[in-house]
Amino acid sequence: MKFFIGFFLIIFSQTVLSQDKHYTLQQCIDKALDNNLQVTMAQNQLGRDEISRQQARLNMLPDLNASVNHGWYFGRSIDKTTNGYVDRSFYSGSYNVSGGVTIFQGLALQHTVRQAAMNAEASKMSWQQQKDNITLNTILAYLQLMNFEDMLVQNTEQASLSAKQVKRLQDMDAKGAIAPSDLFDMKGQYAGDEATMINARRDVETAKINICALMNVAYDTSMVFERMPATEIFEKNATDVTTAYSTALERFAQVKAADYALKGAGYKLKAARGKLLPSLGFGYGLGSNYTQFNGGLGDQLKNNIGKNLGFSLSIPIFSNLQLRNNVRLAKLDLKDAQLLNAQVKTALQQNIQTAYVNMNAAYDRYQKLQERAAALQQSYQAAEARFTVGTWNSVEYLTVKNNLDRANIDLIGGKYEYLLRVKIYNYYQGISR
Repeated sequence: MKFFIGFFLIIFSQTVLSQDKHYTLQQCIDKALDNNLQVTMAQNQLGRDEISRQQARLNMLPDLNASVNHGWYFGRSIDKTTNGYVDRSFYSGSYNVSGGVTIFQGLALQHTVRQAAMNAEASKMSWQQQKDNITLNTILAYLQLMNFEDMLVQNTEQASLSAKQVKRLQDMDAKGAIAPSDLFDMKGQYAGDEATMINARRDVETAKINICALMNVAYDTSMVFERMPATEIFEKNATDVTTAYSTALERFAQVKAADYALKGAGYKLKAARGKLLPSLGFGYGLGSNYTQFNGGLGDQLKNNIGKNLGFSLSIPIFSNLQLRNNVRLAKLDLKDAQLLNAQVKTALQQNIQTAYVNMNAAYDRYQKLQERAAALQQSYQAAEARFTVGTWNSVEYLTVKNNLDRANIDLIGGKYEYLLRVKIYNYYQGISR
């Protein structure tokens, strides 16, 4: 019984470990988002700005402070409980509670709260932008892996076909039915196909390493990345540039971040101007005193209680031009935010136009590559038949075969190039998956 339990545990653990090394595209994206340092740093910045937003709100609340003072007095001193002079040493203490609240400061506090809120929203969008970037890069890397894997399959088929031809020609050469040069040409072709296949395996492994780098995990040769669904091209992406740009202005996280940053800069300027105005405050306090020779502590604290309420008006007249310079700096920050906002939107429009042109060109190229591959497939079938019956030599056959091989490889590359271009075009519209 123990043997079967131990055997089951071994098999189960091996199965779990095997599953841990199998990745889907979504698992790769999730792992990359969890482990990417830039995403984590953007999230940390969002946390800082959320704390600043909370503190800006709390700054509008009244403050409350308590203080306790104790001291020994020697020689001629004032007794705080009687305000009279005392010519002997004594011990005394005071206990106070005080607080205050700003009633009006040119709405500076309110604008600071709004500024902090806009900064937090901008950070949230920057964090989302980092996540979208990592998601896109992971998808592109995954598509590149699928591309190289398909090319490896194609190269393997080409090498297998060459191997069969070598075997056939070896049998014919042994019977003296062909020229030796035909066999040597085919052996050279087979060696070249195997070399290409080695390069294709290298490209597959390199693509896996790139995905692991995005996930920030160590590469393991036993890792298996499952095939992506829906990697076939059915129809051309019909979204025009104008529609795509309008969608991007509403969805693209970088644009939203720039918009929030612009609003935040506007509130910063309003807050700086508000501090130029008079400030009205309200204060309150409660205190009591104790002296060692005037009775018990409890009685003195009760009998010596003092209370105060009051308003204060602070008028900024001259503060080394600090307040006015803060306004000037806030104006410059606002101009920078306006320029950055315009730059982000202009760059977005240009990137969308470029992505649109590249996507359409990739689609049209893929259509032509399909036509080319289909035509060369027909040509190859005819060439293979002629070569088999001996009416064509190896040079003529290999010329047609190599043309077909290149066409099939180009067709695979063309398909994945279009898929990549579509992903990039959708990315600029805020569609990252």
